[in-house]
Amino acid sequence: MGKSKKPFYKKWWFWVIVIIIIIVLTTGGGDEDATNDTATDQTTNKTDDTTTSDKPTEEKEETKKKDDGKIKSGTYKVGTDIPAGEYIVFAKGYTYIESSKDSSGALESIIFNDNLSKGANSYVTLKDGEYFKFQDGEMYAVDQAPSVIPEDNVYTDGMYKIGKDLPAGEYKITLGTDSELGYYEVSKSSSHQLEDIVTNENVQADTYLTVSDGQYLKLQGVTINTK
Repeated sequence: MGKSKKPFYKKWWFWVIVIIIIIVLTTGGGDEDATNDTATDQTTNKTDDTTTSDKPTEEKEETKKKDDGKIKSGTYKVGTDIPAGEYIVFAKGYTYIESSKDSSGALESIIFNDNLSKGANSYVTLKDGEYFKFQDGEMYAVDQAPSVIPEDNVYTDGMYKIGKDLPAGEYKITLGTDSELGYYEVSKSSSHQLEDIVTNENVQADTYLTVSDGQYLKLQGVTINTK
């Protein structure tokens, strides 16, 4: 009688093959998971890097806007568009400034107005509820404004705060060579009100003037040389 064959699943080599297959499958799955985890980490890191690199740029732009502080020509409602306070207007051309108590455009609504020649400047104090208009210029809050102190020490058309832009003391006011008539005005504030004027004069020849700390000196068609 011949020997009967054992079923293949009872042979030793069958189980060796099964064990090898299980090991391969287990190892392969782990590698795939590791690969997926690595890819996920790389994607996350890339996203984080992008976010991090964008953030300084945004902060830099925001800082630039904040530090600039320039207010363009236009009409602004004080307390709504701009805060109440003191500002400096710089004329880029023939600049007109006007503060009004309402937006009616009526002559009687004007609180003060002035015309600035190209390159001149003017301090203004604005209160809540007023409407301030200026054309062909730029404006800054006083704490953000460029200096108005002339590099050549010759003060020309403009408005200067004594003790800040020009030291207190006595100065010779010289009529401009191209002017037949000049003007100076000393005020207690930058509100541009008649009652704040300390002294003023239409200048037809050179003269002298003494100014004190806290006052505002306005020059038109005249100069002060502090060299």
